[in-house]
Amino acid sequence: MQDFIDENVFDRFCPDTIQGDFMKHSKKGSRGPRLYFSHFQNRLLCAFLLCTLIPIFIIGGISYAVSYNIAEDKILNASISADAQLHTQFDNRLQQVENIADTLQYNMYNLMQTDAPMDTLATLSEIRSNLSMFKTSFDLSYINIFLPDEHMASSENLYFFPVSKLSDFQIPKEALENPGTSSVWFYQDLLSVPFLMNNSYRMTNSVSCCRVLKHPGTDSIKYAYIIHLDASEFSSILQESFQNNQITSYILTDNGKIVASNNPSLLSASLDEEKLDFLYHKEDSLKKRSHTNYHTTTLRNGWLQVTEIPDSYIMQNTHILIKSILLTILISLPLTILVVVLISKNLTRRIETLSRAMETLQLDASDTNMKALVPQDRAPETFDEIDKLGVTFEKMQHSLNDNLQSILELSLAEERLKYQLLQSQINPHFLYNILGSIQTCQSLGKLDIANQMLTNLTRFYRMTLRKSKDLISIRDELTIAQLYLEMEKLCHNDNLTWEINMKDGIDNFLICKFTLQPFLENSILHGLSQKTPEVHISIDLSYGDDTVIIVITDNGIGMAKEQLLELQKTLDEKIVNYEKHFGIGNVNKRISNPYFGNGRISVESYLYEGTSITIEFDQMEEYDEECNDCR
Repeated sequence: MQDFIDENVFDRFCPDTIQGDFMKHSKKGSRGPRLYFSHFQNRLLCAFLLCTLIPIFIIGGISYAVSYNIAEDKILNASISADAQLHTQFDNRLQQVENIADTLQYNMYNLMQTDAPMDTLATLSEIRSNLSMFKTSFDLSYINIFLPDEHMASSENLYFFPVSKLSDFQIPKEALENPGTSSVWFYQDLLSVPFLMNNSYRMTNSVSCCRVLKHPGTDSIKYAYIIHLDASEFSSILQESFQNNQITSYILTDNGKIVASNNPSLLSASLDEEKLDFLYHKEDSLKKRSHTNYHTTTLRNGWLQVTEIPDSYIMQNTHILIKSILLTILISLPLTILVVVLISKNLTRRIETLSRAMETLQLDASDTNMKALVPQDRAPETFDEIDKLGVTFEKMQHSLNDNLQSILELSLAEERLKYQLLQSQINPHFLYNILGSIQTCQSLGKLDIANQMLTNLTRFYRMTLRKSKDLISIRDELTIAQLYLEMEKLCHNDNLTWEINMKDGIDNFLICKFTLQPFLENSILHGLSQKTPEVHISIDLSYGDDTVIIVITDNGIGMAKEQLLELQKTLDEKIVNYEKHFGIGNVNKRISNPYFGNGRISVESYLYEGTSITIEFDQMEEYDEECNDCR
């Protein structure tokens, strides 16, 4: 028993590296990533590499991020500057059309005020001349003037058209519903424009400026006119400014249609409502969405001039920098590794020597060779930190050999005292209960039963005192249990019966003394009731997986669910409560000690059906009385 406990305590206070177990990890065939990083030199090498490479990658990353931001700022600023010039050019062109519309407004006013046919013809001739001049001078696509259907010039179908043909044009409804002197801009798909020379027609997409005037107080249109610009004019300007097809620039109407773009595939396309809302309602002129930068400016007619610059275009301008950074890293990496390997190997050579000496250390060795660890050819005052560490290790070895046995003996004594304290607490508790039963028998005049109980009590304590060791055989523990049951049976006549079933040879194993009695006492005292006047106790002993399993079952009154949960909590937390469940808690505390079986106890109980106690602990064999050594 002495050596059984010493071995556990020895394992508790002696790590594998001190006992020499580290050697088994360094055998051939056990190498792997974990073993590789167990060497100090390899760790130091990795530390040096990390300390060198991390700054390189951080600097490279920061350089790339800074360069990317600089490139992004330059590209965006260049695009914004180009947009500003285009915005001025487009606004001037739109303003030019507005000025022409103002002039036509004056001419139409004069035409509507003329009543005489000759004066009307003169005014019409003047307007035709102006229209031809405007179209030629300002490179207009076409000009349509709409007069009342009854007007003499409405059937000309060259410059003048009847008002009824306004529906042939894609004029927004608000221009017709809320007319006035302000211009309404709209986009006209596939406008049919006549050639004046041969009356043939050509198709064009048109950016159109429309003005509609109604008679006061009525819905009838007095006159209207539309000035058309060829949309390809704006596309040509955008293509000249943004020749790189990765940058997309376009003019967007308020209903989401693209009227001009440097990318022909986008012409007449319509944007979805989500993107249109993003472009029109986000206040910032420079905005970002889905890895694309958008720069927007509002033209004087309310449309948007949009330039899209994807992040991929910006990244292309940083490829040279990325290649430079990678080339620098590839050149510096082998040189860095070579220098780090040489430095780490030089630093760890003597530490490796110290490590090998520690690997071969045995606690009981008195002749360990320390010559390789402590320099023999130099004076102590010249020792550096590693030399002093070797000297300290040598002293530590001797100190460990001197003190370890004392530590083991003190630990063993402590565990024995704890066990004996718990053991001593169970005896008064048991004696108190038995003496109480004897006193009850005397009070009832059952002196013969009281005398027999005193006789059995004498045999009981003679048996327990003779077995003075902490662990006794299961055979002796069962003898003690039967003596106790015989004493209890005297008080309960034929109301108490029991049986013991066990596997062959199991009674030779060891068990903590006084393990079964508290459970038997509970089965009797708490099992008997008016509903269960007779109690039968079954004790079954069987083998587990290198363990002994004892099951104590009774058919008593059992426990309510709340009481069972409270008892299970006492067992799980290894509580010894002197007011509740003292006996069971005491046994649980003792048997769960790793030096006395490493046992565990579980309880199952159902009200009015009975209780089952399961005790499981490690198999411990009998030991020699003389040498106290387990077989």
